[in-house]
Amino acid sequence: MIVRCPHCKNVIRLREVDGQSRVIKYLCSKCQEIVRIDLVQDEIKSSSSPDSFAKTEHRRKILVADDTVTVRKIAAHLLTSAGYDVLEAEDGRQALELVQNEHPDLILLDLLMPKMTGFDVLREIKKIDRVKETPILVMSGVFKKDVLDFLQAAGVAGFLDKEQIKDSLLFRVQQILEA
Repeated sequence: MIVRCPHCKNVIRLREVDGQSRVIKYLCSKCQEIVRIDLVQDEIKSSSSPDSFAKTEHRRKILVADDTVTVRKIAAHLLTSAGYDVLEAEDGRQALELVQNEHPDLILLDLLMPKMTGFDVLREIKKIDRVKETPILVMSGVFKKDVLDFLQAAGVAGFLDKEQIKDSLLFRVQQILEA
């Protein structure tokens, strides 16, 4: 697989890729930086290279960001049972760090978390070129019209009532990832 260093744009030929991790750490020989290469975003498409990472069989990675352990565990159990890899964050700062480092395929984001609210996480994600297109499914028990209007304007993929998580989470996740 041929990729570009996200820092210096040096062309790198990766000999072995495990087919599971979308983001890998690599020491770039040109800029001498340890970089996180996103095998989807940083791949150089060429007719001589084998199938790209995006076309390989791999498990999708979903970040569940919620300060409530019960909600995280229910969501993680449902998603893992459906064949997804799950990352968990208990606060907004941890969620943002995982988004930047792991590039999940979808983010399940609570709005009211400590250290950094879901609103703040959403704003920060939209500023970062490498992850700003990641679909975000917001979950909350808050149903104020102005909040829903803000979320729609911010480009979230959907809204999920926490009370309905057991009944609708998998449907909503599949709907977003297949779009």
